Amino acid sequence: MVIMKEGGFESKEECETIISYMKTKFFRYLVFIVKKTQDAPRDVYRFVPMQDFTSSSDIDWSKSVAEIDQQLYAKYSLTPEEISFIESMIKPM
Repeated sequence: MVIMKEGGFESKEECETIISYMKTKFFRYLVFIVKKTQDAPRDVYRFVPMQDFTSSSDIDWSKSVAEIDQQLYAKYSLTPEEISFIESMIKPM
């Protein structure tokens, strides 16, 4: 059986999960600290950690973007000061 990929993704769910990740303040802040123009070459994502987008992930991707942010902050052991700074710099989508 051949499984067709949707735009390079294994499934629609994986694609939606990645979109949720890209909407997080965590992801967008890590891009923000590098990105200086409207262009988005590969280099602007150099600080963004790759995630496991499967159901066995340590992140529950079915949650809201705000809840995913909280999970990411905990996963990477951000301090309350770091979280507060990110939250003040990046507007929710």
